[in-house]
Amino acid sequence: MKKQVAYLQKFFYDLWNDFGGVYLIVHHSDRTRIGRRGFTDEEKQRGLVLVFNNKTNAKLDWDGEGNLSCVLAFGARKEDIFIHHDDLAGVFSPEAKVQYLRGDTGREEDAAPEPAAAQPPATEGEAKQVVSLSDFRKQRPKERA
Repeated sequence: MKKQVAYLQKFFYDLWNDFGGVYLIVHHSDRTRIGRRGFTDEEKQRGLVLVFNNKTNAKLDWDGEGNLSCVLAFGARKEDIFIHHDDLAGVFSPEAKVQYLRGDTGREEDAAPEPAAAQPPATEGEAKQVVSLSDFRKQRPKERA
């Protein structure tokens, strides 16, 4: 199993157990099946977000490669889900205010942004919109001698 998928899996369960819900971001491919429902045209382009919470069937099966099989409800209809490990794009929790997005899937939209040093310098108009965080950081009290 890839380390990234193993980390995503652990993080998935930590968020679900600690915050009562977790969202899984899934990319479309021929290897991933969302029951008879399938992917809509928009989901094929943007991906699909699956919700896991206390109403979700807790029986999830992760195989040795990191593929996920489960049954999820879409309205009143239950669907058998199979998500190929390469299509697991990320996990997030609005309640926890955290997310984990994989950058190893080889998809262009997953690529991390270039570091600030590699980006061209801001123009004068853009520089006026930049706010320094140093104004908002707490300052340590100076020690008295």
